[in-house]
Amino acid sequence: MKKKNVLIAIVVTLSALFLIGGVAACKRGFHHGGFDEFDLSAATDRIASRLDLTESQKADLEKIAQEIAEKAKTMCADRETCRLELADLVRQESIDEKVVDQMITDKMAKMRELANFSAEQLIAFHATLTPEQREEIATRIEEHSSGGCRIGMR
Repeated sequence: MKKKNVLIAIVVTLSALFLIGGVAACKRGFHHGGFDEFDLSAATDRIASRLDLTESQKADLEKIAQEIAEKAKTMCADRETCRLELADLVRQESIDEKVVDQMITDKMAKMRELANFSAEQLIAFHATLTPEQREEIATRIEEHSSGGCRIGMR
């Protein structure tokens, strides 16, 4: 029974580390120099070019991308607090599973909020696309689907 409790504590601690590591990744957007407006502009320009978007569609895409980026930035604003909480948690003699569960629940709620917001925005953008543009996206998804887990259009 004691070994089981130790194993649970280790698994919970590692899960918390990965959870907080995910929050920390928001800072850099998986880019070493950070994810900034230039990167956002480059991404929207690339999508607009590949889909041959109209000026109106490109404006919609830029607005949506900016709104999603702003929402993501506000969600990542408390990452330093989360890191400090995790460090304090790890320093303790024992870790309360309920505390870790709550940290995970909070993080997942934030992720769900961003996912729902992003989905709403992308569904609205999808409605502006022509059948040819939707086919282009579908073709790119099919081409990249066999290459492992990739998110986005390359």
